[in-house]
Amino acid sequence: MEQVELKAKVRQERGRNAAYRIREKAEIPAVLYGKKEEGTALAIDAKELGAVLSTKRGRNVMVNLKLDGKADVTAMFKEVQVHPVTGKVIHVDLYKVNMKEEIIVSIQTRIVGEAPGVKLGGVLEQPLRTLKVKGLPGDLPEAVLLDVSGLAINDSIHVGDLKLGAGIKLLDNPKDVVVIVSVVKVEEEPVPGAVAEEAPTGPEVIGEKEREEKRLAAEKEKEGKSKEKAEAKEEAKKEIKK
Repeated sequence: MEQVELKAKVRQERGRNAAYRIREKAEIPAVLYGKKEEGTALAIDAKELGAVLSTKRGRNVMVNLKLDGKADVTAMFKEVQVHPVTGKVIHVDLYKVNMKEEIIVSIQTRIVGEAPGVKLGGVLEQPLRTLKVKGLPGDLPEAVLLDVSGLAINDSIHVGDLKLGAGIKLLDNPKDVVVIVSVVKVEEEPVPGAVAEEAPTGPEVIGEKEREEKRLAAEKEKEGKSKEKAEAKEEAKKEIKK
């Protein structure tokens, strides 16, 4: 993976007020972390940082930090914070990279070629736009290239089909689809003169007359049951007197 040069200044001040003053100078506050090392506060030129993040590699770029008065440091972006309204970068975290130790990063996928299935009416879909890979920093590719020149309709490329070279491991599920040529579903138009199917009928609507008849029948049934209970009580009393 190619490195991009980025200048940074070590700063002593920390905190919200210090960060605000840094941004007023058109700089972005940053922190550089190392393995078992305390974070180093930095200030990076906002314009230069924006130029690095706006490339195709974006945040998955390896940078050669040129620190004033110190040795250069190879690093990668760990976190990039943006303003929720303006979308501008307000803070970045970087971590030191040991070129002799394997790291895990997310790398973008990139389409190469033209799928024959698309010419026949299919649609090229790309479910996975980034893949997790593990390897030495210097061996990691800038992007995972997806050659679709052999894909017909319903053909696909899975994670397990990809080969990234010796020493590079793909950590995503091998069965996951990275790119596929799907069939376009066309909705059938109604045939002129065709009789539409009857919609299922809803609950029966009861009118006022029917509602009143049901109420009277319920009351009559209730009165009959009460009468039967009263008669049963009278019979029981007569039996006791005997």
